[in-house]
Amino acid sequence: MINFQTLRQKLNESGSSVIKTFKINKSSEAVITKVGSKYHLHINGEKLDDYPSVKEAEKAAKEFSAFIGVQKQ
Repeated sequence: MINFQTLRQKLNESGSSVIKTFKINKSSEAVITKVGSKYHLHINGEKLDDYPSVKEAEKAAKEFSAFIGVQKQ
């Protein structure tokens, strides 16, 4: 039987390819995926937003981590 978290992850990432994965801290992980011509930023499995380039997605991940008080180690 599939659980809710696994189902949500499969629905969010269908037809996408992982471009970059990096850690924000010990417990948080950021993943940049490409769907079509857009790059999606996911932090801890939650989609944050769409960006036109990988650099902008990385910058947004760093800004978001600073905003929520999480520093990259």
